[in-house]
Amino acid sequence: MDQASIKDVPRNMRRTGMLLFRDAFMEALQGETLMCVVHAAHAAEILLKARIAQEHPLLIFYKLPQSNPSKDALTLIDLLEGGRTLSYEELPNQLWATTGIKIERLKQYREFGRLRNQIIHFSMTNAKALDMLTLSYSLEVLDPLVESFWERSVIDFIKNDPHPPYADIFHSGIFEDLIKQRGFPIDQRLRRLLGEASRKAWKRMQEHYEEYEEYRRFHESKTDKDLAAEYQVWSESQADDADEKYTELAEKQANWEAFLDSF
Repeated sequence: MDQASIKDVPRNMRRTGMLLFRDAFMEALQGETLMCVVHAAHAAEILLKARIAQEHPLLIFYKLPQSNPSKDALTLIDLLEGGRTLSYEELPNQLWATTGIKIERLKQYREFGRLRNQIIHFSMTNAKALDMLTLSYSLEVLDPLVESFWERSVIDFIKNDPHPPYADIFHSGIFEDLIKQRGFPIDQRLRRLLGEASRKAWKRMQEHYEEYEEYRRFHESKTDKDLAAEYQVWSESQADDADEKYTELAEKQANWEAFLDSF
């Protein structure tokens, strides 16, 4: 096998899986249904395969390409074109067999997979509150599992991303507020992941709630002409310190890239 081309497969899979997990979590927090289930289950499938592939990439396949007398070694292209990987349902057994790691909430894991299949195959489901089910699955099943794999959480991928809406929603306290609004208690693990900065931001938001509401109502009362005039003033002010803002953005982007490279 071409080791030079296949050695990065586990790393690429876990990064892709975490970014998809991040998006699914945000979709669920914001009340988006159906696709948040699909994305969360898909993320789980990629992340479990990534952990298994750390032992050896071939362990995620149930079917390998047929041997070719004209080739000396199996390549990554051969696997992509002729290999077949294990299904969501099969992954817990393979994870345990290859790593010794068991999924403690296996029933919840399997039920969520069936929910995903209903949506994929029928574009509907008999379950309700899909956003809440996705949040429960994320916080109770997938995220603790991922943290046990790599000592990283989906929360890390939200609070370290400098781009809106991730940075804005986290550092303003809205992210923590959305979790609380959904009825999830901030337990010891979640507080550790969110950090004290999130708690303080949420507290400030509560203290100034009336001010936020008053500003929102005032903003909604503005006409398009008012907003256009304000935008013109804002644009002119931005031009004055564009270099400084560009430098700050470039630094944040570099930090984000370093975070991703470390995973």
